[in-house]
Amino acid sequence: METPVTATTPVTLDEILFEHRNKDYGAYELRTTYKSTVNRAMWIGITAFSALFITSYIFAHQKEKVEKVTIFELNPGLIKPDELPPVEPLPEPEPPKEIVEVKTEKFMEPKVVETTEMEEVPPTQAELEVAAISNVDKEGPETSDIITEVPPTVAPPAEVKVAEVEESNEAFIHVEVQPTFAGGVSELYKFLNKTLKYPSAAQRNNVGGKVFMSFIVEKDGSITDIQVAKGVGFGLDEEATRAVKLMPNWNPGKQNGRNVRVRFTLPVTFKLE
Repeated sequence: METPVTATTPVTLDEILFEHRNKDYGAYELRTTYKSTVNRAMWIGITAFSALFITSYIFAHQKEKVEKVTIFELNPGLIKPDELPPVEPLPEPEPPKEIVEVKTEKFMEPKVVETTEMEEVPPTQAELEVAAISNVDKEGPETSDIITEVPPTVAPPAEVKVAEVEESNEAFIHVEVQPTFAGGVSELYKFLNKTLKYPSAAQRNNVGGKVFMSFIVEKDGSITDIQVAKGVGFGLDEEATRAVKLMPNWNPGKQNGRNVRVRFTLPVTFKLE
């Protein structure tokens, strides 16, 4: 006996996955409607893109059109004479001012003459010896007793004692003539190279650098007030101080032609070879 054939639902992957499961949960519906949703979104995007493209094309094409400008030509014949505004007459020019002649004097150009005549001759020395001196000429007996007024005695000026300017004992930093080592800079370098000894502590630690020594060069050239302005350590400061104390007298500094005390800073370099 033959088995009757019945119509059955096509078996899909979703049916296999959700067999014996709750199909009302939502995931089943999302999977069955996925294709239609994607197709609908694609056609909406194509439509929106086409509308945007067409709109931009229309606006671009619209800007290329040349706007029409109406030009009105003004015809002078269309204006009536009565409508013209009145023209103000130009002001009359002022008459020229009258020129008034002032009084003038002829300038006499100076002339150089060869000789000149003296209107009054001064008295001679012989006449002055027998007459008194006055501002007028007057007749009278001659006399040799001429009274002259004795000039007042002027007291000699009082002796002004110039106070001796006390020499300043201040130590200058900048003076007209700076103190120098005897023989110049080259001799100073020779003295330091001969006197300085590299400390063993600095050699072991491979330490070098510059030690800035500060001292005062006195008026006689001697070195005083020796200080370490900037040190390095490891025995280098003490060695630089020892070398400066052994330096001979310097040539002192001068200010206004006088020997003055000068504060001097000397860099002493230590370098390992």
